[in-house]
Amino acid sequence: MLTTVIFLLILLSAVTIHELAHYINAKSVGLPVRTFSVGVGPVLLRRIWHNTEWRLSLFPIGGYVDLPGMAPTSDDQGKLQHPTNGMAIKSLPEKLWVLSGGVIANFFLGVILICIVIIISPSYRQITANVIPFETGALISSVLPESAADSFGLKPLDTIISINNISNPNRDIVVREIQNSNKLDFLLLREGATVNLSLPWPPNDSRATPVLGVHLAPLTIEHTRIGTFEAIGEAFWFSVKLLPKMVHGFAKGLATTLTGKRSDEIAGPVGIISLVNQAAQIGLAPVLFLAAVINLSLAIFNLFPIPGLDGGRMLLATVTSLRGKPFRPGQEETIHFFGVFAVLALIVLITLNEISGLFNP
Repeated sequence: MLTTVIFLLILLSAVTIHELAHYINAKSVGLPVRTFSVGVGPVLLRRIWHNTEWRLSLFPIGGYVDLPGMAPTSDDQGKLQHPTNGMAIKSLPEKLWVLSGGVIANFFLGVILICIVIIISPSYRQITANVIPFETGALISSVLPESAADSFGLKPLDTIISINNISNPNRDIVVREIQNSNKLDFLLLREGATVNLSLPWPPNDSRATPVLGVHLAPLTIEHTRIGTFEAIGEAFWFSVKLLPKMVHGFAKGLATTLTGKRSDEIAGPVGIISLVNQAAQIGLAPVLFLAAVINLSLAIFNLFPIPGLDGGRMLLATVTSLRGKPFRPGQEETIHFFGVFAVLALIVLITLNEISGLFNP
C-alpha cells in the first residue's frame, strides 16, 4: 500500500509540475487557459478558479492544458475552419515557449531532487590527514618483529584484498581464517601492486591458538556534507551527463520492446512500482533519486518528435511556420491522435511484457 502511495505521489507531482509550467508559460504570453487537468479520463474533481477549470481526472498517466487556437473551429454549417485566435496567432518563439514549458519544468525538478539527495546524503571523501590511506579490505598497520607474519614477508601498510579467496575481508574474517585454516592464501595490495602469498599454517610452535603477529587497523572514513551551491552544480552536471545515457537506453529499450522482448532499459508501471518498492525499503534518498530519474525521463520522452507529445507539437509548429501556412483543418489533430495511440500502445506492450516477466522470469 505504501509503495502504491509513493508511486502515485511521484507520478502526480511530475505530471502536475509539467502541466503547471505549460499554464504559467501560456499566461506569460497572454494566452487564457480554459482547462487545467492532472490526469486523463473521467473527471473526479473540478473547480473554476481565475477563469480556468481545474480538474483532477481518474488516470494519472498524464494531463493537459486546454488553450484556445489549438484545434480547428466549425462554422454555422459544421465545416471545419482554421483557428483565428489563441495559439494560432502567436509567433513561433511564443508557441515553442508554451509547448516546452513542461519539459523544462521536469528537467529542473529532477535537478532539484538530485540536489536534495546530494545535500542530505554525506559525500564520502578520503581525508589524508591523520587517516591511514587504504583501498579495500583489511589494512595491516604493523607487524610484530620475529613473528610468523614477519618471517613470511607481510609488511606494514599491506592491504589484505583477499584471504583464502574471501574478497575484501574485514578484521573479523581475517581473525577467523587465521584461527581455523590449515593454509593462508593472501592477495595483498602493496605500494599500488598486488602480491600473492601462500603461507603454511599453523606454524610449528607450542601455542594452542596460532598467532600471525599483525595488527589490523580500523578503516576510518571521514565525511563532509556538500554545501548547497556545490550541490546545485553537481546535480545540474550530473543530470546533463545522465540525459544522453537515458536517450541511448530508451532507444535501445524501444528497439527491444518492439521485437516483443522484455527490456531492462524501459520500465512501465509494473517496473516503476517495483523500483519504488526497492527504493522505499532503503530510505528517503533513493526514493527522491528515483523521482528525479522519472522527471528526467518524462522530460526526455516528451522531447521526442512524436505527434501528441510536446516534441511532436513543437515540430509541427516549426513546420507550419516554415511552410507559411497552416495544415488543413483537422489534419494536425489526426496526426496527433495517431501519435497518442502509438504511445498508449507502447505503454500497454511494455506493461504486458513486464507482467509476463513476473510469471516467466
